[in-house]
Amino acid sequence: MEQLLKKAFKIEIEAKQGSNFEEFVDELFLLKYGTENYIPIRGTRDKGNDGTILSEKKILACYAPKKYNKSDFEFKVLGSDKKEGDFPKYLNSWKEQFSNWEMLVNHEISPDQLSLIEGLEGNTSIRGIKQILHIIENDFTSNQRRKLATFLGIGEYFKQDYILDIVQDLLDGANKDDTIPFDKEDLTPPKEKIELNFNEQDWDGVNSEMMLVMKDFTTISNIISGYEDNEKDLIKRRVIEDYNKSGGDFKARLNNLTEQYTKQYSNLDDDGYRLNVRAILLYMFEQCLIGKKTSKE
Repeated sequence: MEQLLKKAFKIEIEAKQGSNFEEFVDELFLLKYGTENYIPIRGTRDKGNDGTILSEKKILACYAPKKYNKSDFEFKVLGSDKKEGDFPKYLNSWKEQFSNWEMLVNHEISPDQLSLIEGLEGNTSIRGIKQILHIIENDFTSNQRRKLATFLGIGEYFKQDYILDIVQDLLDGANKDDTIPFDKEDLTPPKEKIELNFNEQDWDGVNSEMMLVMKDFTTISNIISGYEDNEKDLIKRRVIEDYNKSGGDFKARLNNLTEQYTKQYSNLDDDGYRLNVRAILLYMFEQCLIGKKTSKE
């Protein structure tokens, strides 16, 4: 996961407090486990249950203050003579059916928090911001990360992460024994290339699509430029070889490659992934890697 996106996730999650954090936890685990394995938070009178992971027989508790306070955390977990804490509620209401209990917090876990939770009776654990980000980065697909980013209002950060994943996928699947030199730097106005490669009835639609995706060309170029020269050549060779293997006219080949890479690397029918694959292929088209070249090229 690209660092800018990871930082955006961290900032937004840490800013969630109280019921807003509980709603985030619901979204996180519904994406991870699905409705068949996760029961969301039940609201008031939950008897200490802030969410249930059925597949792990685990009851969740959430603690998301504006600022961490040791005594408040201890009161939240253990309670007092006057008010029952989340862990005693779990022992009295849930432990017989669910053998695991976990606390989720919106900040880095402190040593005293870890010591308190690990010292409790039974199978107990605690997850903080570091562990939550690990789930997002390592357990989620691109599509799941995009949905969570949209929920948190940071979907705009996802474009670069998508493109980076796709470029890396293309590199990983390239033939390492073959390279091709390529150093075209200037973008060519698309009109002449479009008319050369598409049927007349498609010109207006393709021109509109090019205008939309060209705003992403700088991001694509910057990401590719971060690779070594031989790696850049491998990426380009991969696209050229796959394009040459595909049948039909240019439009058919472009559509075939879009679907091929989307299905091969996203593992889902992911529209966001598909749109970014398309942007990269049109960037390659603009850069004269695929399709017929104009007389000036």
